[in-house]
Amino acid sequence: MFETIIAANVDTCRTEAEIADGSGRRVAIVYEDSDGWHTNVIDDRLEVSSSSFDVLIANDKEVLSHYVNRRGDKVPSQLKTRGQLALWLMEKDDGTMMGLKRQSLWQRIRNQFVWSRGVARWFR
Repeated sequence: MFETIIAANVDTCRTEAEIADGSGRRVAIVYEDSDGWHTNVIDDRLEVSSSSFDVLIANDKEVLSHYVNRRGDKVPSQLKTRGQLALWLMEKDDGTMMGLKRQSLWQRIRNQFVWSRGVARWFR
């Protein structure tokens, strides 16, 4: 039994489907870059030729295809932090990032930053 977790990998600047086994150990990663789709098998003991694994990979590719910035192409210059990059990588074609509408999420982040700066100045 496998489970898939969609994650933003800011080190490689891409969105990935991380496949874990029943114990939670990562066994494979699915991602797309400018050369196409890739599946990196991490655990050599994994039976990658099984039809159930092929179905899982196909499903992960379909899920990832909804993440519009999954390849990490053309990163906007205004993204200054790893957190901002991670959110950008997690943006979906329905305008959401991690389940929240894009505008409301950026607004929350901005409000939190302004509030944090205000508190920091108050304590100086």
